[in-house]
Amino acid sequence: MKIIAELRLKAKELTNLNNILALLQWDQEVMMPPAATNDRAAQFSSLSTIIHKKITDPALGNLLRQAEEYTGEDLPPQDRALVRILKREHLHNSKLPEEFVADFARLTSESLPAWVAARKQGDFKIFLPYLEKIVAMSRQKTDYLGYEEHPYDALLDLYEEGLTSSQLTAIFNNLQPELTELVQRRGIAPSAEVDAFPFPPIAEKDQIAFSEKMLAEIGYDFSRGRQDVSPHPFTTSIGHNDRRVTNRYRPDSLEFIFCALHEGGHALYEQGIDEGYAGTPLDEGVSLGIHESQSRLWENIVGRSQLFWKHYFPMLQQCIPDPFQDIDFYDFIKHINKIQPGPIRVEADEVSYNLHIIVRFELEKELLAGSVQVKELPALWHEKYLRYLGLEIDSDANGVLQDIHWAHSSLGYFPTYTIGNLAAAQIWHSYCLYDTDYKQTLQHGNLAKIRQWLTENIYCHGAVFPPAQLLQQVCNETLNPKSFIEYLRNKPEFDL
Repeated sequence: MKIIAELRLKAKELTNLNNILALLQWDQEVMMPPAATNDRAAQFSSLSTIIHKKITDPALGNLLRQAEEYTGEDLPPQDRALVRILKREHLHNSKLPEEFVADFARLTSESLPAWVAARKQGDFKIFLPYLEKIVAMSRQKTDYLGYEEHPYDALLDLYEEGLTSSQLTAIFNNLQPELTELVQRRGIAPSAEVDAFPFPPIAEKDQIAFSEKMLAEIGYDFSRGRQDVSPHPFTTSIGHNDRRVTNRYRPDSLEFIFCALHEGGHALYEQGIDEGYAGTPLDEGVSLGIHESQSRLWENIVGRSQLFWKHYFPMLQQCIPDPFQDIDFYDFIKHINKIQPGPIRVEADEVSYNLHIIVRFELEKELLAGSVQVKELPALWHEKYLRYLGLEIDSDANGVLQDIHWAHSSLGYFPTYTIGNLAAAQIWHSYCLYDTDYKQTLQHGNLAKIRQWLTENIYCHGAVFPPAQLLQQVCNETLNPKSFIEYLRNKPEFDL
C-alpha cells in the first residue's frame, strides 16, 4: 500500500533523528566534558526544532488521514500501529509551538549540569532557578496539550497512554493501606541497625565486572549494547542494534547488582523487539509502565529471590571473594530483602518503594496545579517523608535532589514505576502458570527460558499493541494491584 510505504519512509527519518538526539543525551550524561554544556544545549535546541517540524508537517497529517480512511484492504496490526503512533505524535506535537519546543530543549540541557552540581553539593538553591523554569514551562505545556480534569493528566498521558491522575489516585488509595500494613508487620524501624552486614569497600573494577556478568547471564547482548557509568543509572536506545545501559558504583553498597538487573531488564525488552520494526516508532517499548514491569521483574521478582541466588551466589563469591566468601548465604538473602524504609527511592525495598512514588506524584500534581511553589519543595519533601515513611531527611542530596527526572523535565513520569511494579507481578503470575517448574528454572539458572517466554509474549511486539491490550493478552486481565499484593504477602524471603 503506497500510503503506508510513504509513512514508513517518514517514520524512518524521524526515528533516525530521535536516535541521534538520544546519542547526544547519552553522551551528555556519560562522556561530555563539563565546559560543553552551552554547545550541547544549542545542539539539543536545533535538533529538537528539526524533529518538531517534521512530526508536525501538514503533509504527514494528510498521509495519516488518508491511511485512516483507507478501506480497500485490512491493514496488518503493525501497519495499524504505525498509523496510531504517528497520529498520536503528530497531534501532540502540532499543539506545541516550534519556539516553545526549542526553548524547552535548551532549558533541559542547561538544567542537567545544574542538577549534578546541586546534588553533589547537597544544595537545592543551585538547581532552584532551573526547576522553576521547568515547572513553568511544564504548566504551559499542559495548556497547549489540553486536559479534561487536571493539568497533570496531559503529561501523564505522554508516558502512559489513557491513564489519568484520578485513576492513579484510586490505584494508590487501594495500594497504600496494604503497603503500610506490610511495613508495620514485617518492617524494621528506619533507625534500627540491621543485619550487621559489614564488608570492606568493594573495588569499582570488581563491581563493573560482576554487573557485566549479571547482564550477560540474563541475556543482554553486548554486541548490541554497552554498559557505562552515569550519575543516575539509565537505559537508552540509539538504534535497533544499539541499546545501552549505565550503572553507578559505591564501595559500600550492593546497588550495582540490582541496577544491572534493572537496566538490563529495560534493555532486554528492546533487544527482543522484532527486527522488522527497526527504523520505526514500533521499535521501542509500548509504554513506560510496561517497560518498568520488565526492569522490576528482573531486578526484584527474579533477582532478589533465594532460588536465583542458590545458583548465582557461588558466582558472586568466586568473582568477589573478599568479602563474600565469608558471608552466609541466608544472611545475604535477608540483607537484600530487608524491609526498612530509607530515604533513597532507587535503594528502597519492594514494600516501601511505592510510598516514594506517592510522595513524588502528590508534589508534581501540586506543582502543576500551582498550589505549591518550587522553593517549598525541600520542606514539603521532608514533611511527606516523615509522614509516609517515618524518616527524617538529612540533606537535599538524599531528598529532593536524588532523582534526575525533574532535570529532564519528566514531570508525570514517576507513576509509571508503580504501574511497572503492578504489571510485573501480573506478568510473573502468568509466566508461572506457563512454567509450573519455575522454581527449578530459577534454581538452575535457566534464565533463557524466562527470557524466551517474555520475548515471545511481550518483547517481540515492541509498540504494536497499546499497553492495556498487551497486558490483557499476556495476563487475561487489566492492570490491578492484586498479584502484587499477593506476591508481597507470600514472599518467602521476608520470613527468613
